[in-house]
Amino acid sequence: MPRRAKRVLILSASYGAGHNQVSRALQEGIKSIDPTTEVDIVDFFQFVSEPFNRLTQTLYVQSVRRLPAGYGLFYKRTGHIPPDSVWQRQLNHLGKENLLDYLDRHDPDLIVCTFPTPAGVLSELKEEGLVDVPVHVVITDYVVHSQWIHPHVDRYYVADGSVGAGLEERGMAPDRITVTGIPIRREFAGRVDRADARTALDLSQEMPAVLVMAGAFSMLGGLPEIVRVLERLEVPHQTIVIAGHDKKLEKRLKTITKNALFPVRVLGFVEDVKSYMSAADLIISKTGGITVAEALACGLPLVAFNVIPGQEASNCKFLLKKGAARYARQPAQLESVLRRLLNEPDALARMSRAAAALARPDAALDVAASILNTPVTYARELAISDTPA
Repeated sequence: MPRRAKRVLILSASYGAGHNQVSRALQEGIKSIDPTTEVDIVDFFQFVSEPFNRLTQTLYVQSVRRLPAGYGLFYKRTGHIPPDSVWQRQLNHLGKENLLDYLDRHDPDLIVCTFPTPAGVLSELKEEGLVDVPVHVVITDYVVHSQWIHPHVDRYYVADGSVGAGLEERGMAPDRITVTGIPIRREFAGRVDRADARTALDLSQEMPAVLVMAGAFSMLGGLPEIVRVLERLEVPHQTIVIAGHDKKLEKRLKTITKNALFPVRVLGFVEDVKSYMSAADLIISKTGGITVAEALACGLPLVAFNVIPGQEASNCKFLLKKGAARYARQPAQLESVLRRLLNEPDALARMSRAAAALARPDAALDVAASILNTPVTYARELAISDTPA
C-alpha cells in the first residue's frame, strides 16, 4: 500500500494582508522542497462564524484607521496576559469544536499558525488530550506579544534573535525557538540591480526614487499629507505612490500631485512589489511585519510616518534601534527627514547597509525545511533551480 503524502495545515486570518502573505510564502517554500506534501491554507475564523469574522475584521480595520490610540492601548494591555488567564481561556474556546471536527476529517500531520488565536485554541486542545499533532507558530512581527505565547506550541519561528530572547524571558525553552526571519515570497531571495529595475519601470537613473506604499488595504495613515510633502519638496527626486485597492484614494492622490515639482507616479494595487522596492532609494510605509521583511530583503531604508500604536510601533522601534529607519510624526518632520536623506547619500547608504544586514530573504525556505525535517543546505539546493535571479 503506497504511503500517503504528508499533510500540512496552515491556519491564517484575514486581518490585513500580512498573515495570508506569510501563509502563501510558506506554502510555496514547502512545495518547492517537496511537491508531494499537501499544504492547505485555511482562515481560522471560518470555524468561529462568518458574521463574527466579518464583524471583527471590520472592527480591526476601523479601529486602526479611526481610533489608533485605542487600538494601541488594547494591544499594550493584552501584551503580558498569562496563558492561563480568564481572558485567554475565553479566546481559546473560539471555534474550538469546529476546528476539532475539521482536524478529525482532514488528519494533518503538522499544523502551522501564522495568526495567534488558533495557536491558543490548539494549545488548549493539546492540553486536554484531544489533539496530538505538532503545532508550529510563525510570529509575523519583530516583537513579543503574549497572544502568541502558549505552553503546548512545539516550535516557534521568529523574525530576529531579540524576539527569541523575549520568548525565553517569558519561559519558552530555547530548543523550541528557531530564528528564521518572517517568511516572504521567494522572488525576494534574489537581489535586482537598481539601475536594471529603474530601466524596467521607465524611471530616471539620475534622480533618487522615493517609494510610498499604503498597503493592500490602504491603511497607511496620512497618505495625502505624505504626498503633499513630496509634491512640494524642492530636492530633486521622483516618487512612486502605491495606493492599494482604494480607488477613491488613488484618484485623490493623482489630483494632489497634478502640479508636483518633480515626477510622481500614482498606482493602485500592484502585485510586483519587489520591482518597485528594487528601484527605490527609500520607502515611506507602514511598518507591518511583512512590509518590513520585504524592504529589508531589498536593502531598502524605511521612513515611518505617524506610526499606528501596537505591533507596527514596536516594529518601528526595532528598525530605529538597528539604524534601518527614520521616524516622523508630523508633515514638517517628514519633510525635514526626507530633505536630509535625499541630500546626504552617505546617510542613506548607511541605512541601506543596516537594512541589508537584517535581511532574511530565505525565511520561507528555512521554516519549510524545519517543518519537513530537511537539512537547510539541502533544502536550498532543491529549491535553487527555479529561484528568480
